[in-house]
Amino acid sequence: MPKILEYRGVSLNQRTIDMIEAAESISGLRFELTQGSYNAGGVQASAGTHDGGGAVDISLKDRKTEVLFPKSRRELVRDSARQVGFAAWIRDPSQSSRRWAWHVHAIAIGDRDLSDDARDQVTAYRNGRNGLASNGADDGPRTWVKVTWEQWEKAHPNWKEPFTAAQYENLLREMKTQDAATRQEVLRQAIWMLRFNAQTVDERAAAGKAFDDAIAAGQSLKKAMAAATAVMSPINAALAEAAKKNG
Repeated sequence: MPKILEYRGVSLNQRTIDMIEAAESISGLRFELTQGSYNAGGVQASAGTHDGGGAVDISLKDRKTEVLFPKSRRELVRDSARQVGFAAWIRDPSQSSRRWAWHVHAIAIGDRDLSDDARDQVTAYRNGRNGLASNGADDGPRTWVKVTWEQWEKAHPNWKEPFTAAQYENLLREMKTQDAATRQEVLRQAIWMLRFNAQTVDERAAAGKAFDDAIAAGQSLKKAMAAATAVMSPINAALAEAAKKNG
């Protein structure tokens, strides 16, 4: 079983956390999580879908005012979750006799720790259904139904910047306690990473766009991956050669 982590007040595994943060990076929003995973018997209305890993509920109301998000924002939360490999639906109070709150219910496709009920919802999602007992039609876009987290992450290299300016500043402070040779080597590597981020920012964005455009055009995942790789291959080769020359 993956390590269970406490994250924003709920229990999740690292894969699900990464997916949430990637969806946030797409939407430009910070999600408020109302239910996580590994919550057996916690919420009866969830019908066992949160008993294992890979399940999360995201609020669709403003945290401070309790005002419901406008339709466009609700759909943005759902769609960004779908893009990174969640089976995700907007849930509203009319869909439950218990009148649950507005939220996006998301199941991480491919999570090894999904409950049986969550796996059934993934199947329902892929079959164009809403994942509820009513077995109604899926009312969201079908563009990303075949996308998994691993495929999205591979097609969007460095979606989470591996070396920020703040991290660089912290590194410089830590380097003061090291000997001169270590300081020189760490500084060389840090500068190279900053240079890589700066030199490839456009290419990394273009690679992600190439993948998304291919999926939106109905192309296969294999072709979408090839489109993203084609964008990054030349710059990666050039940087690798430069690194070799520079030691």
